[in-house]
Amino acid sequence: MGRRSLYVVALGFIIGVVAEAGAGEPAFQGGADDQLVMHVVKPQQTDSAIDRALDDHYAWLDTSVRTNNKLFVFMPGTATPPGAYQLVQQEAARLGYHVIGLMYPNSVKLAVACPLTGDPDACFENARLEILDGIPRRSVVEVSEPNSIDNRLTKLLGYLADNHPDEGWSRFLAHGKPKWSQIAVGGHSQGGGEAAMIAKLRRVARVVLFSSVPDKGHMTLAIPWIATHVTNAERYWGLAHDRDPAFPAFHANWDALGMTAFGGDVAPETSSPPYELTHMLVTDLAPHASSDFHGSPVLDNPTPRALDGTPALRDAWRYLLSARAADEDHADEDDEDEGDQ
Repeated sequence: MGRRSLYVVALGFIIGVVAEAGAGEPAFQGGADDQLVMHVVKPQQTDSAIDRALDDHYAWLDTSVRTNNKLFVFMPGTATPPGAYQLVQQEAARLGYHVIGLMYPNSVKLAVACPLTGDPDACFENARLEILDGIPRRSVVEVSEPNSIDNRLTKLLGYLADNHPDEGWSRFLAHGKPKWSQIAVGGHSQGGGEAAMIAKLRRVARVVLFSSVPDKGHMTLAIPWIATHVTNAERYWGLAHDRDPAFPAFHANWDALGMTAFGGDVAPETSSPPYELTHMLVTDLAPHASSDFHGSPVLDNPTPRALDGTPALRDAWRYLLSARAADEDHADEDDEDEGDQ
């Protein structure tokens, strides 16, 4: 399908939409001064060798705010496309991020597949690594290099840079690879696990974990692979629901990442930013029109709503995406090429 542009003017806000691949209307929750640009891109448009997990990528920026010179890459949960998480992507754009909602091979439910193996600890690690780089491993997934997260992100950034050269996407590529020191990674559930795997291997600007990391170790709740990581513990932030069945695993993994050193759990609905400077937000808000406690911290449909219809956790999202980390004063000069292999 050819490029199409749609400009919607309603209720005092402007949203610019450029949809390379065709898409439904965004789940927009806007303000009077928003000038959100959205690109919807089919993965095959960026690389013809991509042949699975073909739901659309999303890319956003807000031309009405000053850029923070960072890219936020959001990865969805199991068997869910990036288009189901548009609200948090939009909010990141309003904070000055360039934003990508990245589609990747997420059809295998690792939390079910790995406990059935003889070595679930290795299963989780090998599966997440193969999804990330496409290198074959003894794994419950089969992901080729073209279908990997690394290739998809690289090719999407190149596509956006070529097709929208005035929007600044090229600044997040260096020597043909993602410039990880300028990239914040995050995701929901399985997508948050992939964000943590990226941050284990590459020093990134920030890690935002929604209902994640769900992996459970063989003998304990914490998963062994998460204990060592090149990204400093100060840069990890999380939000989960305390009635999520997987919450004990999330919290054990947050502890293993070092997040508990910065404060205890804080309920965003009974507090306000800066939430005692904690890195761990735990909500008990009822999901919107459902009992989906796992999805409610970030998934568009079940996320709790305020009386005016806006996301009740919006301030929490903004805090996770923008609160200053303890090591940020010295971050950029030391990070430029670290961990980009």
